[in-house]
Amino acid sequence: MNKELSRLTEQWKQMERKTEQQRRLADAFYETDMMRLIEEDFIARNREQVFEQADYFIVSVGTSYEPIVLNMKLFQPDRILFLYTEKTEDVLYKIVKYCKLEPDSYEKNKVSERNPLDIYREIKRQYLEWDKPKKIYIDFTGGTKAMSAAAAMAGAMIDIQLVYVGTRNYMNDFRKPEPGSETLFYISNPLAVFGDLEIEKAFALFEKYNYAGAQEKLAVLKESIPDPDTCRQLHLVYLLAKAYEAWDALDFLPAYEHMSALNWQLRRDRKQHRKFLMMDFCTLLEQQEVILSYLKEIPLLMKDKKNKEILKNKDIITALMFTMCQNGLVREQQEKYDMATLLFYRLLEMIEQRRLAEYNLFVSGMNYKKVKYNLKRAPEFAQLSSKDRYDLLKQKVCEIKKQLFGTGESPRLQKQVSLMEGFVILHALGDPITADPAGESVERLEQIRKMVFLRNHSIFAHGLGPVGFQDFHKFQCFVLDLFQLFCSLEQIPYQEYRENMTWVNPLTSKYDTGMGE
Repeated sequence: MNKELSRLTEQWKQMERKTEQQRRLADAFYETDMMRLIEEDFIARNREQVFEQADYFIVSVGTSYEPIVLNMKLFQPDRILFLYTEKTEDVLYKIVKYCKLEPDSYEKNKVSERNPLDIYREIKRQYLEWDKPKKIYIDFTGGTKAMSAAAAMAGAMIDIQLVYVGTRNYMNDFRKPEPGSETLFYISNPLAVFGDLEIEKAFALFEKYNYAGAQEKLAVLKESIPDPDTCRQLHLVYLLAKAYEAWDALDFLPAYEHMSALNWQLRRDRKQHRKFLMMDFCTLLEQQEVILSYLKEIPLLMKDKKNKEILKNKDIITALMFTMCQNGLVREQQEKYDMATLLFYRLLEMIEQRRLAEYNLFVSGMNYKKVKYNLKRAPEFAQLSSKDRYDLLKQKVCEIKKQLFGTGESPRLQKQVSLMEGFVILHALGDPITADPAGESVERLEQIRKMVFLRNHSIFAHGLGPVGFQDFHKFQCFVLDLFQLFCSLEQIPYQEYRENMTWVNPLTSKYDTGMGE
């Protein structure tokens, strides 16, 4: 404290305060004779603590203007939001007058001194209106305890720097700090202390396949945790959550882009940070990027109305089928059995569609004149004219339907076929996907029919109730068995592909450094 301020402080302390008039005189002396010196002293002692220009300032206004103007003079913000109440409106005008603020440099919003939601709303509104600036501060020195707490909590949630003017020498008799003891204090974001708990919550969401919730939390954490290595690893997990969220939603292009970005960063960091989280997943994640590179072609093919190309392209359809399988397994883990049944039913349809495509047949428009018969599997079609082949195929389909349904139904071959109809045609063509190992029976077709009937009871199909676990489990086992047979016929390494498709949980990394514990 400089000598002049010290002298005036002693003079101010000695002033009489017995009457209202005397107290007003003491306050006037403080404002007119001491305040500028207090300001100069405060700035001189705290200037070195200011590490950046504060472009934006949010201030909760209390019953004392002095500590607020000290910070205002120290930081010199460009734009200010004052949060005040009915009781503190006069104090706000004092602040504006003392700091000589221009009307276009500040805004003022009246809030409830007891309702924290008012504070939250105003801070959020102004934060968004200012376009989420980085150099923004909240000074919660003034206001009621509820106002200060609400301002501090709102600031912590959106990672705004919190400051206040405090003192270690408050004079209760004078209801002011010792002049010259006023000090700037920075408050760290609570995430610096409690970040590990928030990380644990984010990872718990990840473990439950709630990728949207996980990435939302991680987006905040990776920008807020003070430790740079932890932030870097959280960013890796964030990218994985973004990739899986998009993949789970069958939004393949963003999924590929996020997975590609993740793998690029893992490769970049591998030499220097070999024990970063998920470094042991590098090979698997690169395989998943390859799978997504096939899937990302689907939107463009569909846009160009080349749906048949998807079925014909082995890499693309395989990636799509294993995606259905993985999504179904995820829904099973979430105990969403109706949705899981729907996904496995779609996988069953894809098995049928891909096998029909091998014969140049497509369920949305069957052209029986252009069937590519496999004469090794069905030699009875050899040496026949196109018309005779059609008649023989129709006859075989009719006979199979009699075995299955007790009637030949329509003697015509349908142009658009259902799942069951498609498998019947495959059986007539001698396709091994429907062949019964014991002979020429239609046992596998009967199994498919039973499974379709079971699925039809789902509320997502034609039923009115949910699918229970037991029915789902029967359906799932049948589809997975058939899928394994399909992969064998198509020379796809089923087990290896299943492992490559498994969506990883970062917490299972052997390089888990304690995050989330």
